[in-house]
Amino acid sequence: MDERKKAILKAIIDNYIQSAEPVGSKALAGQPGLDLSSATLRNEMAALEAMGFLEQPHTSAGRVPTPSGYRVYVDELMPRHDLTAGEQDKMNQIKKLRMAELDSLLNRAGKIIAELTRTVTVAAAGGLGPQRVSGPGHSDDQAQCTLSDVREEQIYISGEANLLDYPEFQDLLRARRTLEYITEQRAALIRHTPVWEREGIRVVIGPENVAAELSDASVLMATYPMGGGMRGMIGVVGPTRMDYSRMVSRLGYFAEKLKEMTYEETE
Repeated sequence: MDERKKAILKAIIDNYIQSAEPVGSKALAGQPGLDLSSATLRNEMAALEAMGFLEQPHTSAGRVPTPSGYRVYVDELMPRHDLTAGEQDKMNQIKKLRMAELDSLLNRAGKIIAELTRTVTVAAAGGLGPQRVSGPGHSDDQAQCTLSDVREEQIYISGEANLLDYPEFQDLLRARRTLEYITEQRAALIRHTPVWEREGIRVVIGPENVAAELSDASVLMATYPMGGGMRGMIGVVGPTRMDYSRMVSRLGYFAEKLKEMTYEETE
């Protein structure tokens, strides 16, 4: 994909994240960095559709990103989001919790990040499984693993109602299918979502998820060391049309704060 197509794809996704409405060439014309005519934009958008990065809903002249388009955006195009002071203050509420109460810590951590991100959150702790897994977004310099030895009752889900606020989940059957999987198959969600062996945010987009119930959602997971061979996990589940840049920054900051609270240096 050439640089012009990348700029157009980024602009379309940025617009769609904010509006939840298909994006047409008229909406893009004149935007910063896109000094192109509507005719040129239409041709490039048609090319991006043919390449599988955009699709056109039947009822609209505009286009929306496909999971492949979001993957390119996450891997190459999304801007860095710097957390505001208000966001940091909100996430720093975790410091008020007592380290000794691990279950309470995980539960409350999930509730805070759910309130801040308006997504469904999952929080858990366990060891890294020996299994190496592969998938989209794989990086050779970071092995992907799964969190193991986690009991279902120690996996905390928060913010389930947040999913219903998104236009994508106004279809109650779709929302129910997704929420039932998250809440009733939480152990499977942990097992099937790969995480980085070292620090970093793992992003699994739509049909990249193993479970068909999550094909309309994206899952972001971060792990952090807790000492004693244990690792914590904090993650969010939301629509594929999410502000990935903001979400990655928030999740990374939160994981770093949890690491500071729980990690014990061992010799």
